[in-house]
Amino acid sequence: MKSRKLNEVAELQFDLLNLFHKNFAKAFHEITYGPYNLNKNQKRAIMLIGKKGEIIPSVLGEYLDLHKGSLTSIIDSLEKEGLIYRKGDPEDRRKTILSLTEAGKEYRSWLNAAIQAKVSEILDRLDEEEIVNYQESMETLIYFFKKLDERA
Repeated sequence: MKSRKLNEVAELQFDLLNLFHKNFAKAFHEITYGPYNLNKNQKRAIMLIGKKGEIIPSVLGEYLDLHKGSLTSIIDSLEKEGLIYRKGDPEDRRKTILSLTEAGKEYRSWLNAAIQAKVSEILDRLDEEEIVNYQESMETLIYFFKKLDERA
């Protein structure tokens, strides 16, 4: 029974990812105007670093699903643009911490507003009850993803 359910969940997870990318990931691609010409992963990095406040590169790489070489390129390019900065971890000299600069915070705020506008445009196809159901479903998914993260 559990094995069958796990197989069904795996299929649903795959469907979820595909449909999410089809409907929402394009919002990142469609936001091509603005003060910086960043790619999708650079934008995701800015959003995540801003949400976390501070993050170490290895954790950022896990969230973005990037290998070290690709991650280093993204970090270097964002630092060169003046959007992030690196500082040493006072508790562990071997670690580096990433944070947004003031320009990075301003860009993140602008990007967040642009993304919210795109998402609102997409979700406007749903009626109010469906939007509430969607929100509740997202909250449930996030709860379980965090629970899985705790057990890793």
